[in-house]
Amino acid sequence: MDTATATPRRRPRAASARATSRSRQRAPRSRRPRRRRPEMSFLRRHKAMSALGGLIALLLLVTTGWVIYLNQQVGNIPHFHVPSLERPDRPDRVKGDGMNILLIGADDGHGADVRDMLASGHWTPGRMRSDTMMVWHLSADRKTSQLVSLPRDSWVPIPGYGTQKLNAAFSYGGPSLLTQTLEEDFNVFIDHIAIVDFDGFKGVTNALGGVTVSIDGSPETIKGEEALAYVRVRKTLPGGDFDRIRRQQNFLRAIVAKLKDNGTLLNPIKLTRLVHNLGGLIAVDDNLTTGTIRGLAIDIAKSRGGQVSYLTAPTHGTAMVGAASTVTLDIAQTTALFKAISNDDYAAYKAENTIDALPSPDSVH
Repeated sequence: MDTATATPRRRPRAASARATSRSRQRAPRSRRPRRRRPEMSFLRRHKAMSALGGLIALLLLVTTGWVIYLNQQVGNIPHFHVPSLERPDRPDRVKGDGMNILLIGADDGHGADVRDMLASGHWTPGRMRSDTMMVWHLSADRKTSQLVSLPRDSWVPIPGYGTQKLNAAFSYGGPSLLTQTLEEDFNVFIDHIAIVDFDGFKGVTNALGGVTVSIDGSPETIKGEEALAYVRVRKTLPGGDFDRIRRQQNFLRAIVAKLKDNGTLLNPIKLTRLVHNLGGLIAVDDNLTTGTIRGLAIDIAKSRGGQVSYLTAPTHGTAMVGAASTVTLDIAQTTALFKAISNDDYAAYKAENTIDALPSPDSVH
């Protein structure tokens, strides 16, 4: 028993001796001059973190400045009041986030005059006209959209004025009467309205470096006055107003393609330039708030413009009414088309019906 108890006493002393020996062996290494290395490493890390923090701060500053500038540009877009949007007997709006926007082209350089007249709150019947009327539907997810053009000579009922050409609705009562006409004739709910000054697209095409369209079967890059002439000409085209509609749609298609190709929709600087150029081209109804416009711009940019279908409202061809050449709209089919796109159901409509879609670029006169 005494021997058993003596053995553990010797082992700690031996272990202590070995530990002391190891400590003595390590001592010279611990005295090597390594203390400055952690200090230098910390300084380098500190400088790197400071630089990264400065870069992040700069990016935040630039981004914040861009957002503020974008908000200012969007906030500068003129607004106008549309009494017909307050009618109690309007069509039912389809539930969801889809949106129908009526685009009205102010022709012959009268864009500024139209905006001034709308801002005054007093519309002078017969003073202004529009030969471009399109309903642009944006799907709820903003990934697809349909742009439906309505021929200006469409012979339709106009509230309070009997049956006349569709463009007379804008001449008599501005965007308010035109909106009411479309809603009553085709049972389509119009969410918002935008007056577009086509003259201003000269600046847009110049900013983009021109857009490419097919003229007489050959691709040509047009901009400025040449671009304006392309979308305005009618009498020298074999299909008259139908060919002008296709040219207008083809022009818009070319702009969208250019925006996608040069990365404008994903580049804040280029997108800011685009917003700056577009700001002077449009006026919108007062229900289309700055926040909504900004949200639409961001959604469309994220989807890179989405997939756009360019259509013309279904017709039965042309007819003479007295001395006037008119377009006979297929009211039932046009109503069905608007119902389908409003419900984000264009694919099903297209599968079951004949559509007048924009042909390939090289097939447009």
